Amino acid sequence: MPVAELRIPPDPAYVGLARLVVALAARQAGVAAERVQDVKIAVAEAVANAVRTQASLQSSAPIDLSFGVTDVGFEVTVEAQEGPPTPVDPAREPGPDLVDPELSFTIIEGLTDKMTHETGNARMCVRFVIGIP
Repeated sequence: MPVAELRIPPDPAYVGLARLVVALAARQAGVAAERVQDVKIAVAEAVANAVRTQASLQSSAPIDLSFGVTDVGFEVTVEAQEGPPTPVDPAREPGPDLVDPELSFTIIEGLTDKMTHETGNARMCVRFVIGIP
């Protein structure tokens, strides 16, 4: 399966969409049924963290996901980068307790076989792998 890409707006309403799309791809790639739930949770945590990053920067730059089978397993990358400032709709702005970045990274690390993350310089990138039997 080639690597696919998904670009979503930095809006909490799109967390569920990202979770479902990546979970479907994982299922089709042969990820074990019991591990697909791990993929869903890890994606939701990573995307929620990216949404919070964009909100804290008041950035309208999209969140980029890439996912698919690589030589190490089913790999997912979630990346948010600084973009142009945008007016923030208070109804759409995530609250400060939407996600704790360190807790998110701990959850993702516990659910996946390998996880790396980079933050700083107005950028956040989380990459994780789920093994395929």
